[in-house]
Amino acid sequence: MIDENLENGVDSTMSTKSETGRPSTKECGADFETAVSETGFGIFNFLLLLVTIPSILTTQFETSALSYVFPAAQCDLNLSLEDKGSVNAITYTGMIISCFIWGSLIDVFGRRKILIITHLLDSVFILMVTFAPNISVLIAAKFFGGFIINGTSVALTPYLSEFHGTHYRSRVPLTIGLLFSAGNIVLPLLAWAILPLNIELSLFGGLEFHAWNLFLLICTLPAILTGILFILMPESPKYLMAKGNNAKALEVFKKIYKLNSGQSRDNYPIKKLTDDRQIYQKKHTIKEAWNQISPLFSMKYATKLILVCSLQLFLMMCVNSLRLWLPEIFQVINDYEYDNNGTSSICKMLDNMQPTIINEGEICSVNFNNSSVYINSAIVGTTAVVGYIAAALFVNKLGKKKLLSTLGIISGTCVACVYFAPSSTIALVLICIHLMASCVCIDIIFTITVDLFPTYLRASALSLAFMSGRIGSVFGNLTFPYLLQAGCAPPFLTLGCIIIGCTILSLLLPNTDLKALE
Repeated sequence: MIDENLENGVDSTMSTKSETGRPSTKECGADFETAVSETGFGIFNFLLLLVTIPSILTTQFETSALSYVFPAAQCDLNLSLEDKGSVNAITYTGMIISCFIWGSLIDVFGRRKILIITHLLDSVFILMVTFAPNISVLIAAKFFGGFIINGTSVALTPYLSEFHGTHYRSRVPLTIGLLFSAGNIVLPLLAWAILPLNIELSLFGGLEFHAWNLFLLICTLPAILTGILFILMPESPKYLMAKGNNAKALEVFKKIYKLNSGQSRDNYPIKKLTDDRQIYQKKHTIKEAWNQISPLFSMKYATKLILVCSLQLFLMMCVNSLRLWLPEIFQVINDYEYDNNGTSSICKMLDNMQPTIINEGEICSVNFNNSSVYINSAIVGTTAVVGYIAAALFVNKLGKKKLLSTLGIISGTCVACVYFAPSSTIALVLICIHLMASCVCIDIIFTITVDLFPTYLRASALSLAFMSGRIGSVFGNLTFPYLLQAGCAPPFLTLGCIIIGCTILSLLLPNTDLKALE
């Protein structure tokens, strides 16, 4: 037993006590928080950030790339508005179904293995989308892509957090949020560079290859690159300690320390780690798991849970329905201005939106003189980044609840006013403000959710809020095409009313800025 403990980096012999009467860290071993803090912050953390960038791009490409393909591939894919809504929604359906599965798998197999597998598998499904011969294959590939990419989302945050001490760990979610926003800028710029290209090739005995196929093919590269890079990265030391593999965890800490400090591995001050297996490896039955989360549905917390889940459902329904349809809307506006050599009211321009598939014998053409489509999309993404930064600066001064209600009113008013926009420029400004404000609202609600629930219920509450938001995304993308076909007023006025309604509903949230946390 002594030899086994020594092999795992644990000293089971009797330790002496320090002058305070307590065993010193050096004598009895360091816990995870002490060990990771001693590694500092430096080159390794920046390398970790560099690996994170293509990982987040992979998620962005999986959920959003097709929204840029649809306008460019209208004649090749011949999809109705309803078909496009179904394809957008099916990705989130896969994410919803898999949300509880991946949480268990990353605890069983480790964060690193799941990150490697999910990225490489996602590249396979993006390839299937690239060469999908019909809508059935396209929908199936997008479903499994959503199913797989959710594993990346679930594993990435704890993986990044578990390489940082408490001083830096709180910044990890903010960093991920900013990188996601930056991805909304990269994607339209990439589409702008590739989709207008005149590519007409015949491969493998008649398989047609166009610019949009090349665009999707390039979208596989971040997934492949990230999968390979994570092979070179270490496993989370916290996970290794949870599995009782302290020897490997200690080696990981030493490598990080060497990179961050520039000193020898032998200078790492921690020589032994505490045995944390009893903390993480307790097996729970279904009944015990239910007992763990059942307080969420008690009278004390049920109202709060329903409130935050409802807000996330409706807000993400509004955000992701309009966001994924923006390239289509911008393309219609671009075509009108190109054909008429001038702008007009948003409603008059959207009358040209193609509501049905192209029938046999009809002429189909795509206007590739459409740089405004991608520039406008990049402007929307840039505005969101600015909004996140501004919110981070003012949230403590204004308070979360006051900022939430203010941004909610601004968001709902702006998207409703798109209906009255006299030109494409005014419509773009209103859409930018709407999406910026509503995206910040979503993150504020997540922050409030953290404040409303105690530590042992917090993760479960956040998971249910995330799932509610994705359900809203599915419902929004299935219904938005019908709103578009119903006319100009229904899509924008409906979104405006829903967001204003959410703002009123948010007034019922407790003011966590003034209350002591539980």
